[in-house]
Amino acid sequence: MNPNTSRAPGSTQPGAVDHPAGNAAASAVGPAEVSFARALRAEWLKLTSLRLNWWLSLAALLVMILTLTATVFSTRYLSSEPPVQGLDTELTGLGLFESVYFSFTLVTLLMGALAAVAITTEHTSGSIRSSLAAVPNRSMFFTAKLLAVCGFIAALTAALMLLCFLVLLPLAGFYDVMPPLWEPELWWMTLSNAAAVIITASLGFGLGALLRSTAGAVVTYCLLLFSGPIALGLLQALTDFAPWVEELARFEIFALQRQFTAGSASLATDLPVPLAGGLLLAWAGVVLLPGWLLFTRRDA
Repeated sequence: MNPNTSRAPGSTQPGAVDHPAGNAAASAVGPAEVSFARALRAEWLKLTSLRLNWWLSLAALLVMILTLTATVFSTRYLSSEPPVQGLDTELTGLGLFESVYFSFTLVTLLMGALAAVAITTEHTSGSIRSSLAAVPNRSMFFTAKLLAVCGFIAALTAALMLLCFLVLLPLAGFYDVMPPLWEPELWWMTLSNAAAVIITASLGFGLGALLRSTAGAVVTYCLLLFSGPIALGLLQALTDFAPWVEELARFEIFALQRQFTAGSASLATDLPVPLAGGLLLAWAGVVLLPGWLLFTRRDA
């Protein structure tokens, strides 16, 4: 047998026991030989058929529409002549994109919830038994589901990025602040923000595998993202901005996102961009690896 495939229930082998639920799940993936590509396709079909995923996607779209609408109106004030009193911010094309991409923090929360739901619904609905009957190799199942989730989030993020370009480029052209489209800084800002959304959202998937509870995974995900800045802010106030607290603040998730997407050190204390990206991946690995280990070892 090919080592990259697993034999699903329902295959013709001597002494095989027929399981109706397993056969039904296996038929959704394919015939007897379950390849990784077929497992990935089955997980993609599950994601696109889950109504909650489309509601979360719609919520992310609404967040982006509201942000773009606010940007259009605020740009009128930034470009007003004479300038609004007390408002001396210079309007730039890159600044328009940067202000809109800031809202991807909220998108990250929604995508983390989507990633968590993708695995927890398997447990809450009991469909995990049929899924594992169709794909007995748990590592293959876990990886296929994770890649399908990341692919779904990447496609949605790409659509949101495209919407930003469709609105912001004409707006920048109208106010004569069009950024050069070949400028690396613009494309790094775009691609790194998309990567940050996908990497951070994968934390939700890992928490879903660990906790098996939608509410528990989503709440823990939000606490993981927001408790760091809150706790560090309190520590700074209590220690009168001690250097060791400011040093620690560079390593929380939102700070790493900012340092990674900046493209260059915007503050003297910022980490190098590759290191910030690597540490962001390390945060995801700290959650995903235990989630994978527990998923492959405990009962469904």
